[in-house]
Amino acid sequence: MTYKLMAIDIDGTLLNDEQKITPKNIQMIQAAMHKGTKIVLCTGRDYQGAISNANRLGLKGSDEYMIYFGGSRIQNFDGKVIYQKTLAETDAIELINFFTVHKIRFDLIDSEGVHSTSYQTWAKRSAKNPDLKIIKFLLTTNEEDLAETAALLHVNYDQSYFTVQTSATELELFPKGINKGTALTYLANYLQIDLADVVAVGDMDNDIPMLKRVGLSVAMGNAIIAVKKICDIETADNNHSGVAKVISDYVL
Repeated sequence: MTYKLMAIDIDGTLLNDEQKITPKNIQMIQAAMHKGTKIVLCTGRDYQGAISNANRLGLKGSDEYMIYFGGSRIQNFDGKVIYQKTLAETDAIELINFFTVHKIRFDLIDSEGVHSTSYQTWAKRSAKNPDLKIIKFLLTTNEEDLAETAALLHVNYDQSYFTVQTSATELELFPKGINKGTALTYLANYLQIDLADVVAVGDMDNDIPMLKRVGLSVAMGNAIIAVKKICDIETADNNHSGVAKVISDYVL
């Protein structure tokens, strides 16, 4: 089967543990691009945290896209934003009060990728630039307390928000329905590509919504168990060019 689009997570998937793209991954991704497969980086990072990796792969121009902020924004490489979802200010205030009461350390992340660790800091930034929006909250705890913190958030906020684990010590909270899967679906429709013709590769909780929607879902060898359980296949880990193996076996 010929896949028209490949969605690739960055951390733990495209990058190895040294935070580098292996030469083999670069070679095979560029081969897929040359064949005509559209490559879409799909990451929880902000724009600045993702663009250097896109540049290494040779992604550029108005017809190439990147999904970032965990699915909150889609942008082409000429700077045009085609999709953005944000948190309402009143909702953010309620959440901050909850985090404060329960002693949950938070970063409010805005549409410029800047982290504010208090509402007052955010309010000052917002007053200077009314166009700023709230994208998501990053919640940090220690590894031993993460499950308990996640359970607290799920019980209180699952009706209105999407909470997802992004590392051993971090959770992220978005508006309900905002995730990599909804963003990838929007982009596929925008590009008139059937999701059956899409491959997605990931390793963590926040990749599951996109992995569940595509024609071929791929778990990295280093993926968490929950990801491996729902994927069609498993590839090599991120230190052994797992992305390149998927391209070699299923895309080229």
